[in-house]
Amino acid sequence: MRRTRVIATIGPSSWDLQSLSNLFNAGTDVFRLNYSHGEPEDKTELYERIRSLETDSKRTCILADLPGPKLRLGQFEGVRILEEGASINLLCGKLSHTGDELPVEYGGLSAELKTGDSILIADGLIRLLVKNTSGKTNSIIECLVEDGGPVSSRKGINVPSTNINLPAIGEKDEKALAHALDNGADWVAVSYVRTAEDLRPAREAIKKAGKHTPIIAKIEHPVALSNLQSILDEADAVMVARGDLGVEIPLEQVPLAQQRIIESGLMRGMVVIIATQMLETMTENLRPTRAEVSDVSNAIRYGGTAVMLSGETASGKYPLKAVETMVKIVDATEQGLISSGAKPGALSKFRSTRAVAHAGVELARLSGANHILVASKHGNAPRFVSGYRPDIPVIAVTDRIRTARRINLLPGVSSVIVEENERGSKTMQNAIQILAEKGDIKPGQRIVAISGSPQAISGATSTVRLYKLQSDGTISGTE
Repeated sequence: MRRTRVIATIGPSSWDLQSLSNLFNAGTDVFRLNYSHGEPEDKTELYERIRSLETDSKRTCILADLPGPKLRLGQFEGVRILEEGASINLLCGKLSHTGDELPVEYGGLSAELKTGDSILIADGLIRLLVKNTSGKTNSIIECLVEDGGPVSSRKGINVPSTNINLPAIGEKDEKALAHALDNGADWVAVSYVRTAEDLRPAREAIKKAGKHTPIIAKIEHPVALSNLQSILDEADAVMVARGDLGVEIPLEQVPLAQQRIIESGLMRGMVVIIATQMLETMTENLRPTRAEVSDVSNAIRYGGTAVMLSGETASGKYPLKAVETMVKIVDATEQGLISSGAKPGALSKFRSTRAVAHAGVELARLSGANHILVASKHGNAPRFVSGYRPDIPVIAVTDRIRTARRINLLPGVSSVIVEENERGSKTMQNAIQILAEKGDIKPGQRIVAISGSPQAISGATSTVRLYKLQSDGTISGTE
């Protein structure tokens, strides 16, 4: 079973049903919906299309990526070419504009920047120098074009020298999060996280909605690197968002920052997603560069548990080929990997569940087990087991389809849906029988079962058992 997860961003190049089906069958584990573009309600039909792909043996997983406090240009006609050495004015506080100025959605930018500051647009491809600003909200910033090029509506803006005073979860994020929760998103990514406190509004909204949707912290700001440990203590997973991170800090520092984030995530047994420009040339070409292939492979070798395609599948010419290529790179890389047997040390939450998960992984290793089964109501226990990176398949046992969907992002974990029995052991044995009938567990194999008590799924995780599937199909569990 492929351990590393493949995430595909959905956009105009891939949002029709046939394209979604092609991506799913090619190996996409998680579909990312980027709420930075379009209105939330525009994505309702996308949820329905993605869910229609599900079968009894293969679930879909949807990651809702919130806009965050991201500065963006407003709407304007066509593509503007900014010439090096030319003057250009930014009109702040405008969602759209038809004049010569470039509109900027955030009105406070003209009040917070000063003469001499740099403004980067479109992931740093365009660089402007602030010549003059009034210091007032909703005003004009006079700029000189230092690095020119084409620019279009809604491109991102970065101001590396200034910590912009935008809320972590603004009005647009609140609408996006509400829509994502109403439509059953399986994971939520919070953008532009700077402190652990930035995650709490999303956590509270999820709790208020009666959900248990896990949160991914996107690290894309230098302040987040300073607060990395406390952010990861609050998050459920982490994304190395290299697009904005590579603009906010010097490019040559991105690889070391990426490795630091990976190592900190793995110490907590977390999902670690590596994102942005992984196969960028495939937005226009059928083949990636050798450097891009090495980048993906190295991200996995150094500990990344998921790799993400962005523009390659959202707006590129060859979305299916991009996924197929990513899967090939992952498969080839994993053939040469040996499980680290990592033992996460930063166990700040769910300590008892983590302890039982660790005991189960150790029992599997010592007994030579072939599978680990983990009962779970919300997906926490399988996440902790996968964090120890066992080199055998992990199967989550649940009675909830939403938990089975969530599992798709966990490295090396699949799922089976069963009906919960009053006795925990009976639930786990039923799961073994279902998997045996499907051919996933074979006679003679040993299985470690981690479950709750007295009920396997709804009870607190507290029990580890060792079973063996006999040649006659019976299950023994005397050890």
